[in-house]
Amino acid sequence: MMKKLIIIIILAIIVITGLFIFKQYKYHQRNDVKIPILLYHDFVTTVPDSDPDNFSYINTPQSFEENIKTFLDNGYTVLSMSELNNATKEKIELPSKPILITFDDGYYSNYEYIYPILQKYNIKASIFIVTDKVGKEINGIKYLGWNECLEMQNSGLVEIFSHSKKHVFFDKLPARKVRDDVIESYKIIEEHLGKKDFKAFAYPYGAYTNETVRALKNNGIDFQIYDIGINHFNSFDKDFVKRINVPCEMTGKEIIEEIQ
Repeated sequence: MMKKLIIIIILAIIVITGLFIFKQYKYHQRNDVKIPILLYHDFVTTVPDSDPDNFSYINTPQSFEENIKTFLDNGYTVLSMSELNNATKEKIELPSKPILITFDDGYYSNYEYIYPILQKYNIKASIFIVTDKVGKEINGIKYLGWNECLEMQNSGLVEIFSHSKKHVFFDKLPARKVRDDVIESYKIIEEHLGKKDFKAFAYPYGAYTNETVRALKNNGIDFQIYDIGINHFNSFDKDFVKRINVPCEMTGKEIIEEIQ
């Protein structure tokens, strides 16, 4: 009887030790994971001969679809911002090759050309809108209306976040004014799209100060995005989230090479 008990105890110790070692291995593997977040802006069907921004903020739907196909073919899993947030809280397991898709400014082209591609491949994305521009056409450029935002959000594929109310250089403003702008932008967003339990904010022009970061952190902003680069899970900082800007017709292979 005693011999059987000893054997059972030894087996239990072996199992527990094995589970602990496996958990530590999985934790280490997850900590090594890169988390690239891609940034796109406006989309055009025909690339112009010249561009004042050196083709950094426009792209084509065809190029975007090529990017998506390449990522999926190479084993990447497209996450939403909320899923990334849940992974940092260990509510879900982080995939071995995650990638996130984001769009800034809230161009109508995101709905007209890109939303159908998201539906086609059943992938998630985030759009950071400038609330003062919603539903307007400015200098010949059309922006998303609330109806389009609501339709995309209700699909479960698109999350809508703030890119500010006025789209100015926040490093030139007192932190309290930055705080007020972002709080007001989310108030407007929630009036049209419902309550947001998770809030991300992308700084216009990537312009910030340490004071603005503290102000937004203390006022309910979960993720702050304002730098260029690749995030690593073992050092992921919710107040210092990085992205990679995708210029016009950059291929999926080129993006993957930059990630690696």
